[in-house]
Amino acid sequence: MKKLLFFGLFFSTSFYSFSLGQFKVRNDAFIQIGYTGYKVLSFGQGTASPNNGNFAIEHCTGCTPVGLNLWKPYPTANWGNYLLFIRDNGNIGMGNTGDASYKLSISGSVRFLSYYQYSDKRFKENVEPLNGSLTNLLGLKTYSYNFIKQDLKVGDSLSVNVNKDNEVNYNFDNKKHFGFIAQEIQNSYPNLVSEDEKGYLSLNYTEFIPLIINAIQEQNAKIIKLEQEIERLKQKK
Repeated sequence: MKKLLFFGLFFSTSFYSFSLGQFKVRNDAFIQIGYTGYKVLSFGQGTASPNNGNFAIEHCTGCTPVGLNLWKPYPTANWGNYLLFIRDNGNIGMGNTGDASYKLSISGSVRFLSYYQYSDKRFKENVEPLNGSLTNLLGLKTYSYNFIKQDLKVGDSLSVNVNKDNEVNYNFDNKKHFGFIAQEIQNSYPNLVSEDEKGYLSLNYTEFIPLIINAIQEQNAKIIKLEQEIERLKQKK
């Protein structure tokens, strides 16, 4: 009987402010839990002032891009912004607002058990064997480096994800890394370089594997040929 009374009251007051303890249905059609100062669905009650709640969900129509934002407002406003952001077009960002160029964009490290890419022959056309990988790979420069850690103001050379202070952060770690410079790889393998909506480059390291294997095969063929030549010269003595 109480449940029927509650739902009857809920639907009959859908255009009016309705409050039951920390649960509130506002007259502007927003539902709030534990926090009344912002148009979000928020959970939990912190000790800081103002009390923003511990976790919140909002459909951010004033954001660029527009999307569903799951974030942590406590202990300060937007403290854990964009924990998960789902754009209106379905692209997803974790630790960022996503990107138009990628279905999933993650700021931080990823751990997984197995990773598979589409490789069935029935999906492919214009299939050609690799040749000349050894020469091309030998021409590439390799580096060790650290990623930049500090937040950068929008407009700086490496800005990407904007927070409430108009700052950005990639969540890079402090580790020493090894790899290439994407701008240099564009000259030899432009198809392995991708550009995001802000113009920054990413590199497909996975597809270097068949190039490396082809280079090893070419080098091995040269070694076998040299060994055969050495053996032939020995037999002449």
